[in-house]
Amino acid sequence: MRRSLGWMVMLGMLAPATAAGQTTWDAPSFLRPGSPRGLTVALTNNDPGGHVGVLALWRDEPAPIGVGFRGGLVDAPGDQVVGLLGLDVSGNLPPLSGPGNPRALWWTGAGVGLGDHVSASFPLGLVFGWTGTDENFAFMPYAGAHAVLTAVSGPGDNLDLDGVVDLGIDLRFAPAWTVRFAGSFGGRESLGIGLAIH
Repeated sequence: MRRSLGWMVMLGMLAPATAAGQTTWDAPSFLRPGSPRGLTVALTNNDPGGHVGVLALWRDEPAPIGVGFRGGLVDAPGDQVVGLLGLDVSGNLPPLSGPGNPRALWWTGAGVGLGDHVSASFPLGLVFGWTGTDENFAFMPYAGAHAVLTAVSGPGDNLDLDGVVDLGIDLRFAPAWTVRFAGSFGGRESLGIGLAIH
C-alpha cells in the first residue's frame, strides 16, 4: 500500500494542476495520528493565487477514531467565494521503530469545492507523527503525503490526479487548547494556522 501510494504521489506531482484552478478541501490536511478532538478554526492561504480562507474542522474523538468533518470559505480568483465541505476517515498502521517511535495512519475521504465550478476530490494518504511532552507542553510534528483524484464539472470538464506532501506541527500549551500549523506542497499549495479547542 505504501509503495503504491508513493507512485501515485510522484505521478500526481508530475501532472498539470487542476485545469479549472478550483480550490479544494483536502489541503492543508491538518491530519496526524492523534489529531485533537473538538473544534479547530484556522486561517488558510490557498492555491491558486494565494487567497485567504477560513476553515473549521470537527472531530468527536482524536484521529484515527471516528470521522473528521470540515467546512470553509475561500476568497478565490475572479472575485468569487468558494465553499468547501469534506470528511475524512482514517486508521492506525502497525507501530514503527525509529527515533521518537513515530506513529502512522492511513486516511481517505471525500469532499467538494463549490464555486463557479464544482470539484469533487477523493484523497488517499499516509501520515507519520511524533510526540514530545514536557509537563503541560506537547510538541507534535508530522509528515506525510497523499494522492488525490479530482473531478471538475463545468466548461472543460476534467479529471486530475495530484500528489501532495503534507507537513505540520501541533503545539499543546494547555489541556484545553492546541495551536496548529499545517502546509501542503506539490499538487496542492496551501498553508494554515489554527486553534483547536478540545
